[in-house]
Amino acid sequence: MVSLGRSGLTVSKLGFGTVYFGVPSLHVSPDEGGRILVESSRLGVKFWDTSDDYGSHPHVASALRRIPRDEIVLSTKTSARSGREARDSFRNSLSELGTDYLDIFFLHAVASDWIDGCHRVLRELGELKACGAVKAIGLSTHSVAVVREASGFDELDVLMTICCRADQATVDRFAEHIPLEDGSLGEMLDAIKLAHSRGIGVIAMKVLGMSAPPLVKDYRSSIRSVAELDFVDAMLIGMKGLDEVRQDVGAILIG
Repeated sequence: MVSLGRSGLTVSKLGFGTVYFGVPSLHVSPDEGGRILVESSRLGVKFWDTSDDYGSHPHVASALRRIPRDEIVLSTKTSARSGREARDSFRNSLSELGTDYLDIFFLHAVASDWIDGCHRVLRELGELKACGAVKAIGLSTHSVAVVREASGFDELDVLMTICCRADQATVDRFAEHIPLEDGSLGEMLDAIKLAHSRGIGVIAMKVLGMSAPPLVKDYRSSIRSVAELDFVDAMLIGMKGLDEVRQDVGAILIG
């Protein structure tokens, strides 16, 4: 368990990304997804992430009916691009998840051409924190420029972005798996360091590069090397079942 920047939250180093639960071809029912999540919490994975466009809110809701809510740090995301739309998404997410608060609410996939608009929406979402409906406000992005700029946003508590241990040749070769919007991976790591130095909680995503073959082949090293970065607080990995949960937990605990 680790502190997530200045957010005041404590999360498990490994978080459960639920994106695969919403993939129709995988046929994971809400009941089965809920069982997997509950079992993952018993293995120490007590940070769960979803999104209003994943289709996995019912799976998370199923899990939350079986476990005390305060045992889990829960985040969801919205692709809304206005304060009103974001607040509407927030309320809908609470209803779909069956909870009366969120630990983290992210603006999802913020691109470099929306930095100013993102900042305005983050300011508006401050009212959700003020009333206790959410504990921390964040954004996710694939952009080095966004990470750099957002590092100076007082309203931002948590940042989720691409962070993996690959050389630039691998990033270039597997661009569909490691989808940097701009800049190099080295520049991204420098931008993440800046954000972390300013107290923003940093969550790594695409640790295995959306199943990039070189990263998956040596998944233990891929996961462990990110876990050991002192400017990354936690990581989210999409996992399909308990076998993957066990192997990823093992990669962090024993390398």
